[in-house]
Amino acid sequence: MKKLYILAGIVLIFGMLGCANSDEGQSKESNAEPASVTEVTVAHVKSGPIYKAYIDVGSILPEDYARIMAKVAGRIASISVDEGSPVKKGQLLMQIDTFDYTRAVENASALKDAAYVSFKKASRDFKRMEQLHKSKAISEQKYQDAKTGLDLARYQYEQAKVAFSIARRALKECKVISPISGIVTNKYVNEGELTGPQQVAFVIMQLDKVKVEVDLPEEAFSYITEGNKGYVEVDAIPDEVFEGTITKIYPTIDPASRTFKITISLDNPELKLRSGMTARVKVVEQAKANTIMAPKTSLIRGEKGYYVFKVVSNRIEKIKVHTGIEGTDAIEILDGISPGDVVVTKGVTGLKDGMQVKVTATDKQNQG
Repeated sequence: MKKLYILAGIVLIFGMLGCANSDEGQSKESNAEPASVTEVTVAHVKSGPIYKAYIDVGSILPEDYARIMAKVAGRIASISVDEGSPVKKGQLLMQIDTFDYTRAVENASALKDAAYVSFKKASRDFKRMEQLHKSKAISEQKYQDAKTGLDLARYQYEQAKVAFSIARRALKECKVISPISGIVTNKYVNEGELTGPQQVAFVIMQLDKVKVEVDLPEEAFSYITEGNKGYVEVDAIPDEVFEGTITKIYPTIDPASRTFKITISLDNPELKLRSGMTARVKVVEQAKANTIMAPKTSLIRGEKGYYVFKVVSNRIEKIKVHTGIEGTDAIEILDGISPGDVVVTKGVTGLKDGMQVKVTATDKQNQG
């Protein structure tokens, strides 16, 4: 009987220990922190036009420019402009000393007058000889000599007139005039120096309208037409985009680079763009006017194509999608998701179907 009492006591003690351990386990479980939730960034699936852009780097060039040289040689008497000066067509740029050219005009004028006098005398002599020849008073030889003298005097007078005209033109060319309106970008001469037709004196550029020439890939040749828009960014003016128009498409493809050249013209009324600036050009082709599109960063390439992670009630759904046109920042989605759906763009590593996630940010999706 005594043994039965001892056995019952042992069972009671173990039972109490078991209850204590159970309570401690429940307490530990109640104090444990919940498992961590993956944080993701998402974007909304949109509908609209999708664009494909071709990008290249070129340089800003003037729409037109002139390298100006004096047409006559001489010493520079004065210069009316400097680098950076705006000029109008027909404006005086510099004056070459006129002393020698003025004397040359005076000399040519005197020779012309003398030749005219000789011509008038030869004309009178010929008329008199002609009358005498008709009356048989002089020989045929004298008549022909008079006629020859008249022709020679006429030719000398014509020659003197041409020489006088050339001398006057040279005097006029002592004024170096701008042939275009624009800005003086280079000045290579100074007052008192000798100049001439072989020396460039000024470079003037028209900058109220500028252009950029860039190369595009062969695949764009069929899609790009004159009148298409081009967008230009320059390093010197950050955060500003200039819109231009394609004004020329070169007709051939370079067989080495498989590219073709285009010219984009831009209005530049405020003269912000200057020749030589580095230009980053984007030529946009509208591939489709209205389509469903998702950000490129949301698509994951698998063994059997593309899929996205769609977020529904903070849980992941792995959706297989078929893609179409690839735009600049987005890709056309043919099926699988719809406008308004939320897809993961950042934090895709380790995601699985049905996993719970926490959305921490939403990407702003660009068009196409």
